[in-house]
Amino acid sequence: MRLSEITSANKPYIRITKGRKKVDVPIYPKVVILPPNRAGLKRYAFVGCENIKVHFKGKIVRLNWSFNHNRMTLYCTGGHKAYSWSNVKVATITRPGGKKDNIIVCKREYGDETERRRHKRYPIVKNVTITQGSTSFRGSTVDLSYGGVGITVKRNTNVVPSEPLSIDFGDSTTIIGRLVRTVFKEDGSQLLGCFVSKKYKYEMMTLINHDAAFFAEAGEKKEKEQKDTDKGWYEGQIKRWH
Repeated sequence: MRLSEITSANKPYIRITKGRKKVDVPIYPKVVILPPNRAGLKRYAFVGCENIKVHFKGKIVRLNWSFNHNRMTLYCTGGHKAYSWSNVKVATITRPGGKKDNIIVCKREYGDETERRRHKRYPIVKNVTITQGSTSFRGSTVDLSYGGVGITVKRNTNVVPSEPLSIDFGDSTTIIGRLVRTVFKEDGSQLLGCFVSKKYKYEMMTLINHDAAFFAEAGEKKEKEQKDTDKGWYEGQIKRWH
């Protein structure tokens, strides 16, 4: 996939790595025309985007790209594949009228195919209580795998990545995880990607298999109830996917 072909449908984001900390910041591509004073950037591959902002402590913060991050990698999806561009840079350009835009710049146009999932993810939603030290907050899972869990929370949590998280599923199942990435959403919520040790693989298998069996049973029941249309398609057979 080419860098210039990225659109919002590809769900792109930049992973900023500084030391042991990782933060994922979503971007929103748009057509950007380089002004004459930045024509030198044409020798690189680039994609324009809205001014990159994040929610921090209840406020919308515009990132300052004048300082040097240790490493930035751009990720996106395309079809059923994922692509990455390592060592990208972000430049700020000023349009006529003074409004600013960001462009993501890389020395190469084509991204590398990448696989970011070690285990299959199951879209299982459960209410959980997360505790780190003396702080507790509520959230809900968006997916589970044998080695991790994605949790959405409605506020800035200030979770410390290096410290363990206790995740209580409310049914006598509690696991210990560690934050590996954070995705900031436009509405102020956050998606926390947590790694779970192999020590809790049995608990994760129990959680996943219980819901997977339920969904499989519901799917078989729904298939029996489907009616054959005169065009040969089964009603409900066509699904929206992304």
